Amino acid sequence: MTLNETVDPAAVLVSKFREKHVLVLGDAILDEYLLGECSRISPEAPVPVLKVNASRRVLGGAANTAANIVALGGRATLIALVGADDGGVTLKRCAADAGVDLLAVDHGRSTLRKTRVVGQHQQIVRLDYEDVQAPSAAVEAEVTRLVDACVDSCDIVIISDYAKGFLSATLAQSIIRRAHEPGLDVIVDPRPQNRDYYAGCDYMTPNWRESRALLKWADAEPTEDAIGAVARTLASELGTNVVLTLGAHGISFCSRNGVEQFALPTLAREVFDVSGAGDTVVAAFALARAAGADHASAVELANRAASVVVGKFGTATARPEEILQDTDALRLVPRHALGQLATTLRAKGKRIVTVNGSFDILHNGHLYILNEARQKGDVLIVGLNSDASVRSYKGPERPITPERRRAEMLLALRMVDYVHIFDECDPIAFLKEVNPDVHVNGSEYGEQCIESETVRRGGGRLHIVNRIPGLSTSGVLASLQTAGPAGAQ
Repeated sequence: MTLNETVDPAAVLVSKFREKHVLVLGDAILDEYLLGECSRISPEAPVPVLKVNASRRVLGGAANTAANIVALGGRATLIALVGADDGGVTLKRCAADAGVDLLAVDHGRSTLRKTRVVGQHQQIVRLDYEDVQAPSAAVEAEVTRLVDACVDSCDIVIISDYAKGFLSATLAQSIIRRAHEPGLDVIVDPRPQNRDYYAGCDYMTPNWRESRALLKWADAEPTEDAIGAVARTLASELGTNVVLTLGAHGISFCSRNGVEQFALPTLAREVFDVSGAGDTVVAAFALARAAGADHASAVELANRAASVVVGKFGTATARPEEILQDTDALRLVPRHALGQLATTLRAKGKRIVTVNGSFDILHNGHLYILNEARQKGDVLIVGLNSDASVRSYKGPERPITPERRRAEMLLALRMVDYVHIFDECDPIAFLKEVNPDVHVNGSEYGEQCIESETVRRGGGRLHIVNRIPGLSTSGVLASLQTAGPAGAQ
């Protein structure tokens, strides 16, 4: 199987996502991360001192659900309350960058923000900036107007309720009623205190703790029998289909009439951060249902998406190639995903090594430098010159092997973790995205190679590998030409 092929039946379903338009309503949150290292205790108080060396701002809450829809290939319109403050400006910019069509309603208060302080890859404290009040009549009227203006062009509706002041019982019922007029399903990501708001919704996606609180049951461990009982009771009492997210226990589904009930185990191989995983489940499930999936297929796809994002650092999104198959497609990283990949790897304490080249007609010299590179860290990311890039400096007859085939061969090697194909003549843009701890280069380029300034500016260092005499792609080609047809026998 090549990187352009798939035997996964879900691929047909995912390909339909780009035709689907999802309307998302709810509490949009600006998620901020202050990242650094703690090496001492403050002399002012017995608290750690964080030396901040990076910051990150991403969409959270309902906005993260919308961002996941776009990342998965769909179109998302988000109706949310956004303040006329710096947080609001940043949230709008993040929405635009993510491709989310944000219809912002000014509610006269500050924008919701959650600031997480992270040191040594551990969250130290979370700061919540919020002024939670019930929406005014004017705000409800504006939200209703916006729903009326766009719901008929959508395929499905999501209400993402974080109980931060967007939703009221009246507004929720108005949204559900208006969505049902053109026959659209409404999926609610609920909060227990607003249980009565959601009457008439088609799907509800609580987590385990929320599900028991919705039933006013005490918290308990999620045993198999308990999970089944909670899902059936919720579906019966609330008259809705239930998608019950269970973290390490996977996802359980129960139809509103109790006839259809099943559970899927978690697919996550490594859980690093569960922030926003529920948003991803809702987004993937909604797109799948809008694309015509049955319940089992939609839940399976949502489960795959959740398994991807819990392995990433912080609030994150999943891409189609990540949820379709656990193959080399996951490890062939596009430009826009390099920064997130590097951030996640560092948050896991991984030392990142890079090397770049055309790797045309893979030979022992390539294996030697790749092995040497892999020994310098925990993860090796190879920057691979695209076909156009190779032609620009090696001439029209090269490469011999197309870029996708070269990527496949690299990814088949046990020492290579990820590959990124770049079109530029040099790897500078690739290196700026990754900021490797170590960049490996051949001795023919030396310490003053073109990459040196970029690598050192990003805090990394160069490692130079001596070239094995007589081993090069040009040499291999010359030998083949000299040998002629008999040499190929």
